Amino acid sequence: MATDGVLVLAGLFLAHLVADFLLQTGGIVADKGASGRRVLRGLGLHGVGVAACLVPFVVVFGAPGLWTLGLVTATHVVIDRAKAVATRRAEARALAAAHSRHASGVASPIALGPAWTPVPAGLFILDQAVHAAILVGAWAIWLAAATPVADVAGAVDAALGGWDRAAVHDAALTVVVLASLVIVNVRAGALFVAILVHPREAVTGAAMPDEPPSAGAAGVAATAAARGTGWRIRLGPLEAVVEPAVVEAARPVGRDAGHASPARVGATIGIIERLLIATFVLTGAEAAIGFVVAAKTLARFRQLDDRDFAEYYLLGTLASVSVALGSALLAAAALGTLAR
Repeated sequence: MATDGVLVLAGLFLAHLVADFLLQTGGIVADKGASGRRVLRGLGLHGVGVAACLVPFVVVFGAPGLWTLGLVTATHVVIDRAKAVATRRAEARALAAAHSRHASGVASPIALGPAWTPVPAGLFILDQAVHAAILVGAWAIWLAAATPVADVAGAVDAALGGWDRAAVHDAALTVVVLASLVIVNVRAGALFVAILVHPREAVTGAAMPDEPPSAGAAGVAATAAARGTGWRIRLGPLEAVVEPAVVEAARPVGRDAGHASPARVGATIGIIERLLIATFVLTGAEAAIGFVVAAKTLARFRQLDDRDFAEYYLLGTLASVSVALGSALLAAAALGTLAR
């Protein structure tokens, strides 16, 4: 049994995506940004998830896989905590600035709310970039030239029997790359766009209504009320507690929990949009991407007369398309090695 470096690297990225976007719950995310025992619990649970996803590399490669598991897990926990703290501070600064403007009677020119800031989305990108760099580094140091454990290699060869090894390798790489592409565009992409475009509305002394009002022309409900040391912010179908101004959890609430809200429909449209764009890139039909964006724009054409909504729509669409194009190009590069 021989292994291919591209397949191993693709497997590392799939393990990372599963740990970060499938196994990590809202409760774990909330705990990572908290303090005391909660942060230890959140980081510990997430670390266990990351390590569990890397166990197959230990089984296949032995010591090199174990070193990879140790480095990736330890650095992942440290990076995630640093990102959570940095995000909390950025949100707090944005909220403080919004309070200052509110006290001085200066209206915010930002359609996404007076406390909106792009910093959390930027930190999300930086977080993923650093994780990716560490994965590539660990792969280059320990796994790129590693050979499988003899017992594992023998078992796999016996299981494959007379199958064409090249065909099995190509099928495995294709499955791993496409699975990663789906996770990126369904889970990671949706989260990134939500972090970027969701409003951060700071309103003191207001009670939480049963039916939240619209947050400007963006059509995203955003109502906040004081609660202890933090703020309660309503974001369409999501409700989050900010302590202060850092998103702790996200879950359906109120009347939005029983039916599809405009924000939820918009998120679904975004997922379909990204998957279609990725498919077009992989099949060489890039020209069709314009039709997807045009169809989405046509459905919102009248709303684009409102400048606030136009800015919200443009920001979300550009972010969504960027995720789809970037991930599809990386997937195409990985699948391009099949021709060798």
